[in-house]
Amino acid sequence: MADEVLAVEAVPLEEDFDTLVASLAIDDTLEDKLAKLKKNVDEKLADYVDVKHIENDDDFKAAKKYRTSVNDVKKPIEAQRKAAKKKYSDLLKTFDKTIGEITAPIDKLSDEYKAEIDRYDGECRKRRLTALKGHYYDLAGEMGPLVPYERIADDKWLNASFGEVKAKNIIERRVGELLHQFKFVNGLDYADEDEKAWAVAWWTRTLPMDSGEVAAAVAAHREEVAKAAALVSTYEQATAPEPEPVAEPEPEPLPLDPEPVAVEQPEPEPEDPFGGPRCVRAVPSRPEPDAAEDAAPAPQRGYRVVIECATADELRRVRAVMVENGIHGHVERM
Repeated sequence: MADEVLAVEAVPLEEDFDTLVASLAIDDTLEDKLAKLKKNVDEKLADYVDVKHIENDDDFKAAKKYRTSVNDVKKPIEAQRKAAKKKYSDLLKTFDKTIGEITAPIDKLSDEYKAEIDRYDGECRKRRLTALKGHYYDLAGEMGPLVPYERIADDKWLNASFGEVKAKNIIERRVGELLHQFKFVNGLDYADEDEKAWAVAWWTRTLPMDSGEVAAAVAAHREEVAKAAALVSTYEQATAPEPEPVAEPEPEPLPLDPEPVAVEQPEPEPEDPFGGPRCVRAVPSRPEPDAAEDAAPAPQRGYRVVIECATADELRRVRAVMVENGIHGHVERM
């Protein structure tokens, strides 16, 4: 029997560590190279992973030596990382700069188109605005000056994508609602023209969703006016001068009467409880800024009571009368 010959298969060695490090590059093969490098590093650190407790000088020297060996494994890897980073950072900067130069004419041409598009769109928006405003005022009639187009307008109506016909349909519906309320406001039973003017102004300012809010506001306003009139009447009565007493003829002295006869003097006129001024009037509150269309109805306004030549004490007394009578507002001197 012939002697058996044992054949040993040749196994290729792993790539050299230095060769692996030098081959690191950011490309399609980077993932495989990093995996091989990690395996190689693990093998190099295998002899050092068991960190022993230092008990003497020999252990101390050995630990320092082992640490130096461990750091030596990292040094070439870190150097290659920095070199690759610089290489690709510089390349990226060059790439960005070159791409910017290449695309600059594209951006310029695009900007020219945008400027022309914006110019034409602006002209179209102006034309649509003129058309929509004209359509609104044609429908609004005498309500137009009281409720201008801007109170109901929406900027999106001017966009080409929205459509002029669609915008006009919305305007027609809104104007129909407003004209119905406007007719209702003008048809209410008012005490006088001033009250009607107040109601129209209130409706114009608030544009409530429900016509019933107008009637409620008029009723509250009428009550406030009545309270203010009562305040003025109370004040005028309190400050009215007393009538001049009728002067009686002095009695003729009695003849042969040596003693003078006492003549009764008229009682002094009572002091004006409010300190003197005779002119008082209630005037409407200061005008309020226009409210937005969708704003909640404004609370009922109070009244200003204006007194000419009033003293501080008189202002306090009149204010007390207002509070006592439940009248909202404030007092001021002219």
